[in-house]
Formats: sequence, structure tokens, C-alpha cells
Amino acid sequence: MKKDINSEAFDRKTMLKLDLFRECFREWFPVFLHNNYIEKVYIMDMFAGSGTDSEGNMGSPLILLDEVKGKGSKFCQSAHKNKKDINFWFNESNKKKTTDLKQNIKDFFDKCRNDCSLSKCYHESKIKLTSEKFGDIFSGDREFLSIMKNKRYGKFLFIDQYGFKEVSDIIFKQLIEFPCTDFIFFISSSYIKRFIKEECISKYFKSINFNFNEKQPKEIHREVANYFRNLIPEGKEYYLHHFGYLKKTNYYGLIFGSAHTYGMEKFLKVCWHYDPYSGESSENIDNDFLPGELFYDKNNSYKKDKIREDIKNKIRSGEITNNVDGLKYAIRNGCQGNVFTKVMEEFVKMGNIEITSGKFNLKSSMIHTISGMNKYTFKWKENENN
Repeated sequence: MKKDINSEAFDRKTMLKLDLFRECFREWFPVFLHNNYIEKVYIMDMFAGSGTDSEGNMGSPLILLDEVKGKGSKFCQSAHKNKKDINFWFNESNKKKTTDLKQNIKDFFDKCRNDCSLSKCYHESKIKLTSEKFGDIFSGDREFLSIMKNKRYGKFLFIDQYGFKEVSDIIFKQLIEFPCTDFIFFISSSYIKRFIKEECISKYFKSINFNFNEKQPKEIHREVANYFRNLIPEGKEYYLHHFGYLKKTNYYGLIFGSAHTYGMEKFLKVCWHYDPYSGESSENIDNDFLPGELFYDKNNSYKKDKIREDIKNKIRSGEITNNVDGLKYAIRNGCQGNVFTKVMEEFVKMGNIEITSGKFNLKSSMIHTISGMNKYTFKWKENENN
């Protein structure tokens, strides 16, 4: 029987998951709210639960409503002023929880009105509440599929599944094809490892090639994320990153997907805030030196050092020849763009780089805006310092 996480107080690791989720959405929402090319925004929570735990702490659907409001209701006012259509779809298959969620949403808006300067709530009438199985919605609901396929709609999809079976190979491959869609899904990575040879796993993950290191259990979620990463078709520009954590004896985690560099930059910002060593785990996944230890250096970590060395080798070999590709390589490998710019700064000072077009700069974020002279090309040159 599945544990009802809403029937008791959220534990510390569940709160960590929700905090990550909140901050990720906080970074995501203003981008689509102020994007003139996006006609409508759809925010979807497909395993919404009842909305709170036993102590009234917000679950994912109320967190979404709270963040869409913004501090001092600034986002509500902006959406109202610019007539931006913001829509919510909360689904919870358990009908009792759906009833509780409906009441908790009502209570949220009753309280929200006391702090809002708008004469009428801009969002309350734009909530769709359903009680269906996620698979039925994903594969057979015409409205859902129409929304997901629309290039003019910005979508944020949260799939807080129990276990692992809801996001199969097939579901994942469909998710990454939907335009203007960023998603986060939760997955129980330890359960996949535990039952990897069983039919209960293989029927959902057709291309099973997990390579778990029994001596490195902290890497389980990383391996699961790599499995999904390998499902992305060769040549398709798509970005995937993850954040894992240990809860009792099992490893769980979130996986975030976006077709846009800016979406991935936003998620990485949150991950590196919570894990300044590898940007992907609460468990010091690479056994970095910590504050107070002899070899601790706040500017370095095994993850950053590895990606820096990879970038150096690719620059030397001519695989990376411009700043945009270098920055994309960094974020594709779970690092922020400044990992690339620091390598370039070092090489330029050493006289190993010849700029062949554009103007050298250290811009490391908002990759999608880099153009004109800010996009520079270069080639490696040997000198006496090598």
C-alpha cells in the first residue's frame, strides 16, 4: 500500500524536495510570464495530493499558486495588466485527496484576498481540477495533448509520481518532444536499482543499460538520470539535469528537462545553491573536501575540475571553437557557464587562444542572447607555456 505523505507532517527530505521545486519554479515562472511570444501559460501538477501535510505546510499545488502570486501579488498584477492568460491543471487520482485539495485551494484564495489589491482574483477561475490516472490523461486526454503540442503555450509540468513507473521510456520520449515545455519528475532511484533484473522494471524501461556501482550507492540517482539522458536522440538539442537525496536507506531525486538553455541555466542555479560541490546531490556525491578539512578550496570541486579538464581537451582538439558551444557544453554536463569562461580566461592569459571572429568576453549566462560580436570563435595555438 502506498504511503500517504499528506496524512502526516512532511519530513526533512520531503521539505528539501519541495524547497528545490519551489525555487526552480520561482526561477521559471517570470521568464514565461514576461515572454511576449507566449500567448498562454499552463502550470500542471499531475500528482497534486491534498495540497498540505497534517500541519498545514504547503504541498506542490499550493506552492505553485503561492509563487504565481509573487511577493506583494506583483505577478498577479503584471498578468492582469498585460492580460497574460495563466492556467492551472491539478490532477490527483485519489478522490478523497481531490476533495481535500479543492478545499485547501479555496482556503488559500480566501486568505490571499486579504493581501491583494486587485478587485477580483486573477487566477481563481483558471484552475482545472481532475481526479484521473496520469497515464490516461497523458495518452488519451485531447485537451491535454492539444495544450502540450501548442508552440505558443508555455508549459511547466510536475510529475511527483510514487515510485518510478509513470515516467517510462515512452512517456519520457514524448515529453522531450513537446514544444515550450519544461518538466520536473520525481523518481525512486533505489527501487530501480533494487529490481533492475525484474520484469516490473524492464516493462517500463525498454533500453535497460543501468551500470550501478555497488560501492558507490550515492551515485544511483546520477546513473538513473544518465539513463534518461541517453534516451535523447542524437543531434537533438535538449538539456537534462537532476538532484538526488537520501531518505532513510533509499535514494530519490528530481529530474528536470528543458529544450532551452535558459531553462537549464535556471535549474542549475538552484541546484548549485543547494550543492556547491557537484550541483546534483544532498550527499556530497563526489566526496569533496568540506569546510574545515585540510584540502578544502571553496572555488574547486571534483565535478568542476573534471568538466574544466574536459573543456580544455576539447578546446585543444578543436571540438569546441566558439563560446556558445563551450557554454552549452558546461550546462549540458551539469555545470554553470562560468566553468567554461574561467578556462577561456586562463588560456587567453597564457596566449593559447587566437580569437578569429567576434570579441572575447566572459559572459557566462543567458546563452540564448549571445549574438553578434558577443559570439566569438577561436582556435588553439601552441606556445612555450605548453
